[in-house]
Amino acid sequence: MKRALILSGGGSRGSFQVGVWKYLQEINWSPNMICGTSVGAINAVAIGCGLTVEQLSDIWTKSGRREIYSLKLLDFVANIVLKKQLVPLMDTTPFKDMLQSLVDLGRLKKSTIEIIISAVNLHTAIPEFFNQNEITIDHIMASGAMPIIFPSQMIDGVPYWDGGIMADIPLLPALARGMDEIIVVPLSPVGHALRLPEPKSLMDAGEHLMEQSLVSSYQSTLMGYGSPKIDEVVPGSSYLRKKNMIKNSALNMNTDPLLNPTEPDQTRKTPRIITIAPSKMLGIPSLLNFTPKQANALMAEGYNNARKLLRDIFPSHNNFL
Repeated sequence: MKRALILSGGGSRGSFQVGVWKYLQEINWSPNMICGTSVGAINAVAIGCGLTVEQLSDIWTKSGRREIYSLKLLDFVANIVLKKQLVPLMDTTPFKDMLQSLVDLGRLKKSTIEIIISAVNLHTAIPEFFNQNEITIDHIMASGAMPIIFPSQMIDGVPYWDGGIMADIPLLPALARGMDEIIVVPLSPVGHALRLPEPKSLMDAGEHLMEQSLVSSYQSTLMGYGSPKIDEVVPGSSYLRKKNMIKNSALNMNTDPLLNPTEPDQTRKTPRIITIAPSKMLGIPSLLNFTPKQANALMAEGYNNARKLLRDIFPSHNNFL
């Protein structure tokens, strides 16, 4: 059985994924592929480099805001007022320095797990996927380069920014690779663990909009692929299957070898998709809250949510050994 782990973007909420990974390690659930975007890309690369759960936990609880970014508020405001060249709100040089000290690219290339991360090409506005044979520090920085807030990154002379803008939950490579079982770890409860009330204020509406943007690409991918549970996710989408439109989707038409099935005329494999998400709204400030308090809380929630869900789905762990 081929398994994939999908790690979404979501800023400092990424510690939730460490808790999920801790439980997956305990039950010996091993993926053949880990695909990540933004902070999910960072966690994916860290796992691919062989960092243990304890080392990941230490990074999240001991790396504060100053190790991630520094504010450039005066320059940012001045350039808005004077209408000069864009200056990002934050300088991520401290984070790049930290990555260079933590990431062993040589070890990453030798990983037995395929590591794939995404970033958006600013010239084409298309999300691109990179695996461990080509990933550099610049690729990792690009995957997490939140527009306007963080600076875009140059890769081979082309500017890239946060992969989460177009594919925050990068499910497509796992589908294209024909995975049998996929565990998805989004960093928003929207569409996964929560029925949302109608927003009552401007702040509520802004939060809902932001959360929905985090999961939009995931829902669209499921719609286009024809998940067996698609009716639970997007009502009425069975229309696509009934009209036989699925086989003409972009997944079959794309000429990229990563996204082009080897036998496109055959019926697609239907993978088992399991989603482990936060159980409550976390608020917009949680995206840039790099405090040990939040990191510990989200790691604990990730672990507990994974345990509650997976102990019923996988009553025996022997088949993972």
